Amino acid sequence: MKYTKTEKGIIIVLARGENVIETLTAFCAENKIIAGVFQGIGAVERVKIGYYDLGKKEYFFRDLSACNAQADEAGVFEVASMQGNVALVDGKPFIHAHAVLSRCDATCECIGAHIKEAFVAVTLEIYLTPLDVVVSRKLDEAIGLKLLDI
Repeated sequence: MKYTKTEKGIIIVLARGENVIETLTAFCAENKIIAGVFQGIGAVERVKIGYYDLGKKEYFFRDLSACNAQADEAGVFEVASMQGNVALVDGKPFIHAHAVLSRCDATCECIGAHIKEAFVAVTLEIYLTPLDVVVSRKLDEAIGLKLLDI
């Protein structure tokens, strides 16, 4: 990972093989970023994406890793759009990210969802804007998730 700070944010470039969520979490912890928003583009592989089922109060994930997915699901995906935020959970930075991913083939079919895990396939270019407030997540019993508590 490489990064440079600008007047209003941070440009972060993740390298091939880096775990997106783990690397961003560690970066925020090391740089004392406790709240922020980010966006990114690039390419990822070994992806686990999913959605939250409110009725069942649990996440369901699809593993798009080459070794775990059907042959037509696995591979490299362009990150057409990634959005996310940083907030505190149990006093530590927590990354919440969603992405629209496009297959790297002639179909360019897209799939979008919550990102549980993804590894950089080529590069991932992220623009992170730290916020000058304390934002945390608190469990909402009715929903079953730790939602932003502002």
